[in-house]
Amino acid sequence: MLQHYQQTSHCLALGYSDLSIWCFSCEAFLAAQMIQQLRPVHEIAYILKFGEAPPFRTV
Repeated sequence: MLQHYQQTSHCLALGYSDLSIWCFSCEAFLAAQMIQQLRPVHEIAYILKFGEAPPFRTV
């Protein structure tokens, strides 16, 4: 994934095992449920992994 980031500047990677999102630019994990732009991606990955929508989380 690091090589892909270096070649394309695509800085986000989704870890399918735990649905974590890593930002290579920030060198940090991102809270996908707290960042509105990442919620749809996280939800789709959750549905593909578990076959159902993620539980609603209040902030």
